[in-house]
Amino acid sequence: MPDRPSSLDDEIRRELRELGLPDAEQDRLLAAMEALLEMGAAAVYGDEEPGVPDASVDCERRLARCRAVCCTFHFALTREEAERGRIAFDPKRPFFIRRDEDGYCPHLDRRTLGCTVWEDRPLRCRRYDCRDDPEVWPEAAARSGPD
Repeated sequence: MPDRPSSLDDEIRRELRELGLPDAEQDRLLAAMEALLEMGAAAVYGDEEPGVPDASVDCERRLARCRAVCCTFHFALTREEAERGRIAFDPKRPFFIRRDEDGYCPHLDRRTLGCTVWEDRPLRCRRYDCRDDPEVWPEAAARSGPD
């Protein structure tokens, strides 16, 4: 399957073998999983790349302008985050961060726009740098990003 380390494919195949599934059935299930991943209907959690530092973004200074739009983004949690159980995930899309009816993360304090799980926030949140993202700052496409 593309975009996943072969060790993850090996791990999935090992789990399928432990279920007693024949090779042909394992191949069929892996192909179905690949199709779901390509459609964006599923995600496989896993390890993030090691050694990548947290982004250094002054979120507090930007909140009045961005209104925490990054807290509406959909992404898969890492295996560790899912297993720890501290971060709410979407029961309809397991291992994806959950979203409330308003589209925001349930860990966002709507009054202050602060993260209620800041110290335990997902690694994707820690590493995300919004400053040049046109999804957050439409003007970022025309220049180097917000001040």
